[in-house]
Amino acid sequence: MSKWDLLTEQPKRLFLRYLIPAICSNVFLSIYVITDTMMIGHGIGSDGLVALNILLPLYQLFFAFGYMFGIGGSVLMSIANGKGNEKDATAIFTTTLLSLLAIGISLSLFGFFCLEPVARLLGAEDQQMPLILEYGRWLMGFGLIFMLSPMLQSFVKNDKEPKRAMAASVIGSMLNVLLDYVLIFPLHMGMSGAIIATILGAVTNCVVTASHFFSTKNSIHFRFHDFRPTYVWKIMKNGASSFLTEISVGVVIFVFNLQILSYLGDSGIVIYSVISNIAIVVNALLNGSASSVQPIISFNLGAGAYDRVNKIRTVDWISTFLMTVILYGCIFLWTKACIYAFVTPSRKELEMGISAIRIYFSGSFGLCINTCLSNYFQAVGRSTQAFIIGLLRGLVICVILVFLLPVFFPPAVIWWVMPLTEGVTALVALYFFLQKRLYL
Repeated sequence: MSKWDLLTEQPKRLFLRYLIPAICSNVFLSIYVITDTMMIGHGIGSDGLVALNILLPLYQLFFAFGYMFGIGGSVLMSIANGKGNEKDATAIFTTTLLSLLAIGISLSLFGFFCLEPVARLLGAEDQQMPLILEYGRWLMGFGLIFMLSPMLQSFVKNDKEPKRAMAASVIGSMLNVLLDYVLIFPLHMGMSGAIIATILGAVTNCVVTASHFFSTKNSIHFRFHDFRPTYVWKIMKNGASSFLTEISVGVVIFVFNLQILSYLGDSGIVIYSVISNIAIVVNALLNGSASSVQPIISFNLGAGAYDRVNKIRTVDWISTFLMTVILYGCIFLWTKACIYAFVTPSRKELEMGISAIRIYFSGSFGLCINTCLSNYFQAVGRSTQAFIIGLLRGLVICVILVFLLPVFFPPAVIWWVMPLTEGVTALVALYFFLQKRLYL
């Protein structure tokens, strides 16, 4: 793809160039997450899953920083390239990489040497501590890799190489799944095997992605003397909503588990585990669609091609809405099959699960609006609006409703929390869009 194709190629064709790789990348990543959890559960047991869940916030913290600097920096780089300001683009990449390295090394060292007290703060007990330390020391020692992976992917996609980013995700994810099986089952390496497989998958992802920097298509450059401390805040501010999205996942799962266990018991937790796994796939597809146009919009915005920004945005939103309709239709029609795909339910769990899943995922339409608008605001540099959307749907409204609604209504109202959260947030997001039609 030549440098100016983003300004001249037909919008629908250009959209497909980014849409297909983005969806493939996200789907393979979601498959790896689900498979990784299943293999630990079957190969190591419930204690392994408990250890994994306790350390999940640390894992998400690394990815959160990677996405914050990756998306925050790459959006600013694309805008600078659209303006023809290559020196500024180089300074943005240099500042992003050096900042992330500093944070990653610091967090890894702190976590490695203070793992046990950190794990206890996250709820670890003596019974799980050996498995937590076995898995966690590897995780913290190589934490920087989990930051670099999403960061490099974001920049390479914004340098007009979405296929290379897709290849990196697919190869890394499949290698992770393969090594998970080999190291956990035939080689009996336990939790160490699980995290080594994850690390090698992430390293492979980084290597394949970084190969772009040695290709003739590369226009990303690193120059140490172009580091600009004043850019650090701009990068972090623009990527703050991505950081919040990653961090809020752990918080939402925690509060839902707490309330569901209190009001619906173990059967509710079983159904919520099914919902969580389906949600991984739904979020991967919708976010893959909604975020695929970010490099195109940012570049055209920088070049002042506002009409193309409007056209590409419209194509993206129609596509994401149609995908939402199809996804919810499939979930509604084959709800029972979705449940049996993950568990063998009791009669009570099946009855509860069918209504719970259909109610919960009715919020997909609000999710569609929020995902589209949040990604759009990030792409055009409206970081405050994107952050507020992420804060409302990821923490504020959800946490308030999950604690408040069961006090006044029957326990099953818990399944309405996400549809209400996404719906209220969607109204706020639409208000922002109607009030903020300016592009810069």
